[in-house]
Amino acid sequence: MREEVSHMAKGAGWSQGSINIAIEGAEDLKAKLAKMNKQSETVVKRTVSDFKSRAPAWVSAAVTEYYAIKKSDVKGAMTGVKKGIGKIKVAGVTVDEISLVYSGRLLTPTHFKMKPTTPPKKRDKDTRLIPGQNIKSDKAVGDVATVNPLAPYQVTAEIKKGHRVTFPGQTFLGTNKGAGYIPFQRQSDERTDIKSIKTVSIPQMITNEQVGEEIKKKIDEGLSKRLEHHLQQELAKG
Repeated sequence: MREEVSHMAKGAGWSQGSINIAIEGAEDLKAKLAKMNKQSETVVKRTVSDFKSRAPAWVSAAVTEYYAIKKSDVKGAMTGVKKGIGKIKVAGVTVDEISLVYSGRLLTPTHFKMKPTTPPKKRDKDTRLIPGQNIKSDKAVGDVATVNPLAPYQVTAEIKKGHRVTFPGQTFLGTNKGAGYIPFQRQSDERTDIKSIKTVSIPQMITNEQVGEEIKKKIDEGLSKRLEHHLQQELAKG
């Protein structure tokens, strides 16, 4: 099977690409199909139907062998179940070549076994003086208050299987518009100068060299078998 991969940017945080899959022995299959007239249409239609229903599972299995992401996340992104994460679809099909087109945004570390998943509540043992005019507490005396700030913590994630990474200092967990917490990093001393941390997109995962090789294997094994299966079914009918 031949594979050609292309990748292109698509706006801020988004990317798009395609994989062209050529089935081994396609010329021989095409020759057989050419002699079958209308039966060949049935073979192609059934093979394409198999591809549409099974490709998400083949691709997600390949991705999750290298990246520490859930299969449900990958499959959901490709079928549009999780809107906005990404999608994969059949762009065009011939007897000997199938093209996958996929797009998606950069994912947050929450998809990659991020720890912790919520901001820790542990307080630092050391006290700190902060402006206390608006603090209603017996620790507030005049213009200052004595408090025990939240203890510092590190945010980690396992993007590639078996390799947990620690995000740099000034990283903290903040609310994601009410949908759980995601990591942010401070860009300066300004309180509001923060930026959410992103990792990789589904197109980037799929076009990874090792993942691409695994996709080739799984699609070659699966799709070639389905095409031959439907071909033999039609030939048996005479």
